[in-house]
Amino acid sequence: MKTTIFVPGIHCNSCVTMIKEISGDFPSILSVDVDMGSKKVSLEHTEDFDFDAWSHEIEALGAEYTVKKIS
Repeated sequence: MKTTIFVPGIHCNSCVTMIKEISGDFPSILSVDVDMGSKKVSLEHTEDFDFDAWSHEIEALGAEYTVKKIS
């Protein structure tokens, strides 16, 4: 399965690294692609992916990291 998310707070390579590191803590995420230019995160994951838990972890980085699910 694939989920695409918009995260307006993405602005540098450190942001990309943090999102990838957090995503690595979720075994159901098979791959993660962060596009700094479009501020989109594409996740390939299994059906049991806990989107709410992942979103909570990303949003804990700061108010500018609000997660907006696109698809």
